[in-house]
Amino acid sequence: MVKNQKSVLFSVFIMTLLGLAGLVISAQAGDKEKAAHPQLSEQEMLLDCADCHREATPEIEKQWFNSRHGLAMVKCYQCHGTFETFTLTPTKATCGTCHTDMLEKCKKDTPCWDCHAPHTFKKQK
Repeated sequence: MVKNQKSVLFSVFIMTLLGLAGLVISAQAGDKEKAAHPQLSEQEMLLDCADCHREATPEIEKQWFNSRHGLAMVKCYQCHGTFETFTLTPTKATCGTCHTDMLEKCKKDTPCWDCHAPHTFKKQK
């Protein structure tokens, strides 16, 4: 009986993650500036972002994990904000919080993503 309950809970968890992934993909397809993080329960908000994104968006989580940001333990909220201030696409000002010197070298009208691939942060070719 306990094993069946665990299976049901695991299935519900996976379905929730898949739903979240669908919401993230929908948000990316829509207006990026108005995109909000999918609604989460208070208990889900206690999880590390990577705990869900490892399942919901595994390639993005892997890109971040293997990047300089991942190695330096720069967390998702530092670029994307908290659940209350979430933004799908960080602004140049957000990047400038840590990379002020680099922003001075960049063109004013060019987003950081034109030069650096999101989540890997490697230079675009």
